[in-house]
Amino acid sequence: MFEVKSMEVSRLRLKLDMVYRDLPIEEAEKRFADLSAPPEPAAAPAEDAAPVVLPTKPKRKVVKALIPKTT
Repeated sequence: MFEVKSMEVSRLRLKLDMVYRDLPIEEAEKRFADLSAPPEPAAAPAEDAAPVVLPTKPKRKVVKALIPKTT
């Protein structure tokens, strides 16, 4: 999700450079090709590495109301 936002910001920055800074079309095409290239796949974890343990959410404490008994 983070990559999508950064890509949108990069494309917006490229558009603004083209409009306001007179960026040449060849340079803009080169930068757009770099932006639209798929991200490189992450390296596979090593077989010897210990498995990653995700932290668990702490249990929510429930507060019970004390209701006085009526007689």
